[in-house]
Amino acid sequence: MADLREFFGTGAITAEDVRGVTFSDIVEYRNGLAELGRRPTTINRKLSSLKAFFKMMTAAGVIDKNPADSTLVKGYRLEDILVGKAIHKKSLQRLFDEVEAVDDELMRSRDLAIFHVMLFCGLRRSEVANMAWRDLVKDGAFMVLRLPTTKSGAPQDVKIQPVVVHFLELYRDALLKNGYPAQDRIFISLSRNDSHGKPLTDQSINLIVRKYALSAGLDHKVTAHMFRHTCCTLSMEGGAKPQQVQAHLRHKDLKTTMRYYENRAKLTDNASDYISIS
Repeated sequence: MADLREFFGTGAITAEDVRGVTFSDIVEYRNGLAELGRRPTTINRKLSSLKAFFKMMTAAGVIDKNPADSTLVKGYRLEDILVGKAIHKKSLQRLFDEVEAVDDELMRSRDLAIFHVMLFCGLRRSEVANMAWRDLVKDGAFMVLRLPTTKSGAPQDVKIQPVVVHFLELYRDALLKNGYPAQDRIFISLSRNDSHGKPLTDQSINLIVRKYALSAGLDHKVTAHMFRHTCCTLSMEGGAKPQQVQAHLRHKDLKTTMRYYENRAKLTDNASDYISIS
């Protein structure tokens, strides 16, 4: 009833009100909800209310056709990202495409570096915010990030993939090119306020992720921590052993790592598929 009252603008709905609605009105209502920032799940629920109501009006003979019929009014497709906490590859690509489209070279290079660090290193957002240039060191043939302050309270090392090193170098070059002096902390704020040039906070990391998620049309609940879940899931999907992922994410207990992992092939490659009694 609340959905109908919102659509018609009144709780006293007449037959004339019902007959005056066209599918164009439903589409305009749907698009208006999206412009207001309503979640796809909320929009689809409201559309379901309208479809059920007009279906009843059609059955009662008040109208001839349902203006909210699914063949005329499409709902919003729910992204794969809404299921679980790991971001699917196609949604990741949309996020990266949004960053690539940023005109400002410095902001683009900074945010690409942040996204690659979170995805490949599986860092917590506070660890990303506290990264310092001095903590990037060579360990034999590999580049590692030394984390002096961690959740466990003990210093830890995280391997940095060459692709991450590449984007960090591009970001550092952009900093120098744009006249920003070398600082201790890697990621700085580029906001046009008092925080400009100062180190990013962990909350800022989250806001950056949400900004791109919204512009990419993804659910607004996308957070920086979901990159940590994604790092875990993509690693295991690629063939990494749970113990390897546990070490990379620096989990004390393997059970924690397995809670991060989302087995997205559990139905397409299910244990029951291997059962045979013939």
